Amino acid sequence: MKKIAFLIAVLLFLYPLTSEAGFKGGDGDPGYWFTGDPIEAPDPQKPPIVFIHGLNGSSSIWFDENDMSKQAWKNGYETAYIDLYPDKDMRDNGALLSSKLREMYEHFGRKMILVSYSKGGIDTQSALIYHDAYRYVEHVITLGTPHYGSQLADLAYSNWAGWLAGIIGVKNDAVYSLQTGYMASFREQADSHPNRGKTRYYTLAGNKIGGFGSVLFFGGVYLNVFGSNDGAVVEKNARLPYATNVAAGKWDHFSIIKGNITFPVFQSLLTIRQNANTGSSKTENTSYPYIRGGINEGIKEEEFSVEKGVKEITVHWLSNHSSGNIKLTDPHGKAVTGFSLSKTADVFKGGFVHSATVKHPVAGKWKISSSVKQKEAYLFVTTFDSQLDQQIAKTLDAKTSSLANVKTAVRSIRYENGKQVEKKELKSATAKTLQQYLSFKQAGMYSVTLDISGKTADNKAFNRTIIKSVYVNDKGQRFEQNPLH
Repeated sequence: MKKIAFLIAVLLFLYPLTSEAGFKGGDGDPGYWFTGDPIEAPDPQKPPIVFIHGLNGSSSIWFDENDMSKQAWKNGYETAYIDLYPDKDMRDNGALLSSKLREMYEHFGRKMILVSYSKGGIDTQSALIYHDAYRYVEHVITLGTPHYGSQLADLAYSNWAGWLAGIIGVKNDAVYSLQTGYMASFREQADSHPNRGKTRYYTLAGNKIGGFGSVLFFGGVYLNVFGSNDGAVVEKNARLPYATNVAAGKWDHFSIIKGNITFPVFQSLLTIRQNANTGSSKTENTSYPYIRGGINEGIKEEEFSVEKGVKEITVHWLSNHSSGNIKLTDPHGKAVTGFSLSKTADVFKGGFVHSATVKHPVAGKWKISSSVKQKEAYLFVTTFDSQLDQQIAKTLDAKTSSLANVKTAVRSIRYENGKQVEKKELKSATAKTLQQYLSFKQAGMYSVTLDISGKTADNKAFNRTIIKSVYVNDKGQRFEQNPLH
């Protein structure tokens, strides 16, 4: 017994139970919260900081390979960390967070500053606005929060991605609520609520995607369709019109929460009085992708057209497993090599993606195939660096365009409470019939996929896909974020 007691004493000496901002982190139990290492003499001008995680996360993100907790501690801030539901929407998490903020307020005895990451920023607003938690909060700083939703969530619920998203398990209440149509409804209600103006907001946005082969590469390239982004969230969606947009930096969706990287950026806001310059949004040029998806039970081949003048294409083959043998060939039958294989992150977490980039691709019909021994759910996405898309937008709006023989196939899926209740298809629509088809009346969440084909002025074929989400409430009001702008 003496030997055991001596050994325990030695271990406690070498590995004390507490250390300066050492690793903590909850076990992911929703509602569990804890404080960081104590501060000997807290500065009354430095409110306590509450750190709030995002989608599919837990409080461990602030400690695991991250010195954010240490940065806060060494600069004299009391801190608290909380675990929310990783897969619930902002309403469930808002109610939970509100009750816990009250407990934290009673613990600290003063108002707190909230630093909220990704979807955690939306959960935060839900708590402050709909559950009166603003009374416990000095102000809010959001890091890479999709305040206007995520186009990756739109993709997950679309016609082409449904098989894959369902199999890898990303269809949940959290992702459902991040669709841009759903968030357009949330924004209108939250932003007009009398409690909205009772809290000040500050936002940070990233505009650097992961490198070729990284887990954020697919998301970043796909989101380039909608503007600069951090690999998971479009920069302009991470801003609020009434917030002080502190900075947009060369951060990806994972680095924006690293203490040594962004704590110095928002540190000046961690006081009762703060000043910051409002950033301006940039004008973005869209470049629509081409998308297909479904089930592959052996060999699956997809074709797509590349028009003249395309500077670069990037192809992605996403699957629920990594064993696919991917082959890409140009119009002359020449195979393209140099595919990377990586895991996917954020909305498509749990999948695998093969990616390749081709500069100055040959115009004509391209082919890509996957050969597998086990059945796979797949999603094929090609993005284009092209000037064609302005003409496509004009065509869809029934304006003068140089494009010919343009056909649009429309597929719409209506969801109620996350469950698919209706699916419709229109194989070929003109600009006029398209608008009529998209005038939804029934309440629900609509995922709309527009598959566009046609020919350019020099008679070269092209293909594009546009995915959008539309939310219609019980009063027939329509909410959406227009992907064409």
